[in-house]
Amino acid sequence: MMYHMWTRHHLRPGDFWHLPKGERMILLAFTRQELESISASSSK
Repeated sequence: MMYHMWTRHHLRPGDFWHLPKGERMILLAFTRQELESISASSSK
């Protein structure tokens, strides 16, 4: 998941871990949703 955020959205791991916990949780949820959407569209 961290690799996806880095390559797709240019969010470096160090920058991610410096964010407040709430923002990290939201980004993880959005990324999880994005990956599920990508997975679903590629399986069609």
